[in-house]
Amino acid sequence: MSIAIMSQLFKAHLGSTGRKMLAVRLADFADDDGKGIWPTVGRLAQETELSERTVQRFLGEFVDEGLLIVVKKGGGKPGEATRYDFNMAAIARLPSSKSVADGCHGVTHDTVSPVTPTTATGDTDDADGCHGVTQTVIEPPIEPLEREGAREADLKDGDDPSKFVQRVKALEMGRANNPWPGAIASSTAWALQQFEKLTPEERRLAEERRDAYLAECKAQKVKNVALGVYLRDKKFLDVVPSAVRAQAASAKIAVAPFGPVWAGMRALALIDGPEHVEVPLDVRDRIGQTFEALRRGSETRALAYLHGKGIELGPDGELIFPYDFDQAEYRRRTIESGYPRANELHLQAKGRERGIAEARFEALADLCEPVPVGSELFERWRAHHEAAGWPFVPDPGSMPVVYFPKGGPEALNDFETAARAALRQERSDDHAA
Repeated sequence: MSIAIMSQLFKAHLGSTGRKMLAVRLADFADDDGKGIWPTVGRLAQETELSERTVQRFLGEFVDEGLLIVVKKGGGKPGEATRYDFNMAAIARLPSSKSVADGCHGVTHDTVSPVTPTTATGDTDDADGCHGVTQTVIEPPIEPLEREGAREADLKDGDDPSKFVQRVKALEMGRANNPWPGAIASSTAWALQQFEKLTPEERRLAEERRDAYLAECKAQKVKNVALGVYLRDKKFLDVVPSAVRAQAASAKIAVAPFGPVWAGMRALALIDGPEHVEVPLDVRDRIGQTFEALRRGSETRALAYLHGKGIELGPDGELIFPYDFDQAEYRRRTIESGYPRANELHLQAKGRERGIAEARFEALADLCEPVPVGSELFERWRAHHEAAGWPFVPDPGSMPVVYFPKGGPEALNDFETAARAALRQERSDDHAA
């Protein structure tokens, strides 16, 4: 996921809410260089609530406009997606959407909707205000000294204003592919203003109770308010504690492929050891049958098959198996199918698909570190996997780093101890809540 590209697209004028929703969703699949986008049309349609025909049309428009580059055309079979990259230069040239400085209607340059003696409904004569939310009231400006004092107080409380934009984006997009309904069409800048007005404790509660608020609205079949209104009216204070506890217990997080949580879960799955696998008693006969079948089609392909298993072809056409064939075959089958949870994470990473996990696994993120692909440490990890009989990470493609437990293979025991303690603590916290 590229927060940087998402931020650019949020601020850009893309012509319609649907186009912006799709562009931002595509950025969720891209890395910070805009590369590696290959979700299926069906998935994009489901997650953006657009029709497949509309998604295909918008994708075609983005390609024609130069916003997207087709890297590899998908096949005709279901599930074979086209791979795209963003054209970062084209994104940089996108016109800006209407800014807050342009005013509600881009005419008055006021940042609020004025209330006059003749109408208490603002400049649209709409009791809900010009944004369909509420009537806006002009508040006195914050003086520079007051603003600086507030900033110092925030920093003292560990509430860094420089991270407010990122935190509001997180409120908009959610942590498990659950964006705030209507966030794409609403003003991020206005929501940010409301977030800044909260106390550090209120900001924490707003973030902590976000999902519980949305879940409660859904359960009661009422429409949630806009994110900015949720913050301004402090709707998070209305969420009952039991709903917060229930949401926390069932909370999920997105797991990015090759990322820190993915790495932590994968390492624990490998440390747990393999499941038992069986090597068929007639495995040599099966290999011979496969060889003969391949040979009827291509001698070269058949010999390559034998070579891949370390088997030689004798002068009389007999198969000569290496002395350690049975052990090697068991090892191969264990790597292929003995670590189902790790292989599931590998499959997710191969498709650059985000997984979903219990929120408690987020505690593993601090125990992992980025390792540059091809570095000396990366190759040490590869050698450790080979020695342990573990499947290694899939090809990371253009990704510059892959996460592994901190400290290298030598520190795996420390990682396991810390990881299991962190997960036990998270589970006990959930039960205590």
